[in-house]
Amino acid sequence: MQNRFFLSILIILSIFFSTKIWEFIKLDGSDIQILGEYYNNGHHALNDPLRYIVFIFIPLLTFTLYKIFCNKSSVSFLNLKFDYNLEEKKINYLFYIYSVSIFFFILEFLSITFPLNLLDIFHEGQKLSAPFKSLLDNKLWSGSFVTTGIIDESLGVKLFWNYIGNSSIGSMRFVQLLYIFFLKLSLVMLIYQISKNVILAPEFKILFYIILIFISQYLIDYNFETGDNITYRDLPIVLCLVFFIKNLINKNINLTLILISFFAVTSFFWSIDRALVLNLFIIFIFIIFFLNDRIKEIYLIFISIIIFWFIFYIIMGEEFYYFMENTFSVFKDQNYIHGIIHPKPFSDMENSSRATKSLLLITFSCIISLNYLFSKKKNNNNLKIIVCSITLIAFLSYLYALSRSDGGHIKQTTGFLILTFSIVILFNVLKFFNNKVRKKLSKNLLFFLIILPSTTLLILNFKINFENILNYHKRLNEYILLEDKNFLSDKQNYLISELKPMLKNQNCIQLFTYDAALPYLLKKKNCSKYYFIYSMGSIKHQKEYIENLNEINVIIYRGQTDNWGLIPQEKLYLVDEFINSRYSESIKIYDWEIKFK
Repeated sequence: MQNRFFLSILIILSIFFSTKIWEFIKLDGSDIQILGEYYNNGHHALNDPLRYIVFIFIPLLTFTLYKIFCNKSSVSFLNLKFDYNLEEKKINYLFYIYSVSIFFFILEFLSITFPLNLLDIFHEGQKLSAPFKSLLDNKLWSGSFVTTGIIDESLGVKLFWNYIGNSSIGSMRFVQLLYIFFLKLSLVMLIYQISKNVILAPEFKILFYIILIFISQYLIDYNFETGDNITYRDLPIVLCLVFFIKNLINKNINLTLILISFFAVTSFFWSIDRALVLNLFIIFIFIIFFLNDRIKEIYLIFISIIIFWFIFYIIMGEEFYYFMENTFSVFKDQNYIHGIIHPKPFSDMENSSRATKSLLLITFSCIISLNYLFSKKKNNNNLKIIVCSITLIAFLSYLYALSRSDGGHIKQTTGFLILTFSIVILFNVLKFFNNKVRKKLSKNLLFFLIILPSTTLLILNFKINFENILNYHKRLNEYILLEDKNFLSDKQNYLISELKPMLKNQNCIQLFTYDAALPYLLKKKNCSKYYFIYSMGSIKHQKEYIENLNEINVIIYRGQTDNWGLIPQEKLYLVDEFINSRYSESIKIYDWEIKFK
């Protein structure tokens, strides 16, 4: 008890020290050229990642040194050896419960009421104007500058529009609902794979699964207006976890390893920042396979990744070079363009409270994972590997919040953290009852006392509407065919009705506003690939934008969402000077200003 108290004091002191040196970790940012919060404060883009790593590293180093010098412990990689053949050989009730839960997740998806809230002309505009332009010119990265990923911003919606033969706001939103549904199913698959690796009696293993499923339902929902703990952009990471964990029990499942390689490549098309996390996690997979003498699996994944890159290089042709240029540009510039300085922990800065909670939870989850390497207990190694894996992903996922440190983005990084602590706490609680209760009660009684009530509660927790299910096909057809004006405000509808006749003879329009949905709403493609100018900022991109203005007669100069950060006229000052020198006439319609040559 004294040792634990002493260790707790040391960790608290180390966290206090990490907080104190936070602001002293500062790289020179005097040469920043992109205007924004980082520019205004001379804040280098690597400051927050370095502060984050140091904040987590110091308590981990303290814990490690205590274990080595005070506890006389040593790291044992035997704790990361796979436990094969953990699956039940008898009737697999867990699989039956898993199948039932999948069925109810499908019923819940069929029950949802399609969202009719007003269009977010800024965020949802990304997923409207880019695919619309691609429909017209069949271009990808060469046609639109991509901020998140080509599938998320353009290709997914475009393919669905091609399939149904109609482009609409409703169909775009339905694609987003599909993404959420696939993530929910992937979380169910992940929890099932985790539950198979838990060494508990079958009844308690099922209870473990049911409670985790119950928790997962609150990590993400179908309501676009609520903040989730995890987003559909994490889908490739969750699937990669599923395939990796499946290999903990079964040897030589080459298909899952090839799928991991496939997601290592395609995740860059899905979401660029998630691709970075996923590929770093694959390095961890290599280490785990190496420790388990599974060198062939490492070769298979590595060679498959190379083959998939070569295949996409051939398929994409010239677009591949635009993809590479676009991706490097995002990694290089986007933190400076979108960046919000991460608040100091335990300070009165905005969002500091939420950030501090996340940092502490990440620190403690890392300590838990590190403790597994010092543990002398060799049982349930697979669960240790799983906890370490999800902890690593939670640690890496916080990188998203370092570049955009507002409350919403910080919350989106907490899903894997919640899952980590849920697994650890739930396993230890159920293990206690597994050892105490199971000896005193028969299996049949345990089934009625545990499985039936918990399964019933899980089923009741699903939001099932049988009327919606029966009318699903009809409701969906009506939704994807619903006229766009139903999703617009009165001001927006008036703007579109006024502008369409004015732009009738124009082949394209150019935006100098953050209202990214306007090209789609006006049924005109953007004249350059910079339709989402919120993601512009560098001198290079401003000059490219100006080069495209020579043949453009009309510019939508101001809009509704231009106060989202630094306004375009300030951030893109070179473009603004050029526009004002060439476009002399202008008209105003409510919140919008349109300029003509």
